Amino acid sequence: MPRATSSFGKRPAAPAGSGSRPSPTSRKPLAISTCRMPPLIINSAPPIEVPAGASILEACAAHGILLPSACGGRGFCGRCAVGVVSGDLTAPTPTEENKILAEDLAKGLRLACQARIHGAVELRIDPEVMAVRRHTGKLIGKTFLTPDIAHLRIAVDEKPPFAFRAGQYIQFEGTVAPPPAKPVLRAYSMATDPSDPLHIELMVRHVPNGVCSSWIHEKLQPGQPIAFRGPFGTFHLSGTQAPMVGIAGSSGMAPLRAIFHDMLKKGIQRPAKFFFGARTRQDLFLLDEWAEFEKQAPWFEFIPVLSHEPPDSPWTGERGMVTDAVARRLPDLTGQEAYLCGSPGMIDAAMAILTARGMPADHVFYDKFSV
Repeated sequence: MPRATSSFGKRPAAPAGSGSRPSPTSRKPLAISTCRMPPLIINSAPPIEVPAGASILEACAAHGILLPSACGGRGFCGRCAVGVVSGDLTAPTPTEENKILAEDLAKGLRLACQARIHGAVELRIDPEVMAVRRHTGKLIGKTFLTPDIAHLRIAVDEKPPFAFRAGQYIQFEGTVAPPPAKPVLRAYSMATDPSDPLHIELMVRHVPNGVCSSWIHEKLQPGQPIAFRGPFGTFHLSGTQAPMVGIAGSSGMAPLRAIFHDMLKKGIQRPAKFFFGARTRQDLFLLDEWAEFEKQAPWFEFIPVLSHEPPDSPWTGERGMVTDAVARRLPDLTGQEAYLCGSPGMIDAAMAILTARGMPADHVFYDKFSV
């Protein structure tokens, strides 16, 4: 599922460099380097040499440090934000000023794809991000859930070991052109729970004129090698026992499918209602799977909602926007949590409805995508 935003997980994203860190003014700045290979220090480790003029994203990747980047480093998603302790970088770009709050920029938060290295730089990067690796495997299954959503099943190579949490995503390498062209990176949530890390599934929506999604839909075939980076993301089940409201549409089903299946396998029985929005009946998928899931999990209810189903059709389920159905069915959400995955418009509308019905904003977890 392609997505891009600075808001991933619980409220704004925990960026790659988030967590406790000194502000850039709390310690002496590094001496500005005039050499062509200035030093880059990460988490107080020994310095590594990087080429002057490279972006932080490029410099880290050259040393095997794979920062999250749902948009492939184009500045759309905001997920590659890192904490700059000190150093000599280019000034914040208009893209950064749009994606990062002014007070966070002042504290040293920068987009790694935008900030270019002039001299010595010191960064703080989350240890979980530092542990991300590149993985390989093979596509062993490809079906179409709807005309515009492909369902991929991937066999993952045993080394390096791959472990993830339900709700996280990978950066898929689309080899849309032969070498020496670089692969196109796109972020897709895993639609499977972590019980079998050697097999993962993705739901890929075809984006009109999308380079990677078009290649996946039209060119990629079972048997072809696959490569990806991950896992990434903070969108996952909380540790509470609060009742849950899931809201998603289209390929946004993927991370919620992983979370609910993971709950069933672990014996977690939190009351949960999953509202899934689609345009018409032709846009619904996995209905038999969710019906069987409801039989196995009496604490769970799947509620499809159609926004553009013809009035004279035999559909007897919910109609309208998915957020309208939530408002009709759940007048009081005090003490509950919500897990959302969808477009920025859907997420914003859901936030308004959920908070108006008593759900604190910090009880809303979301995966917002716009690419």
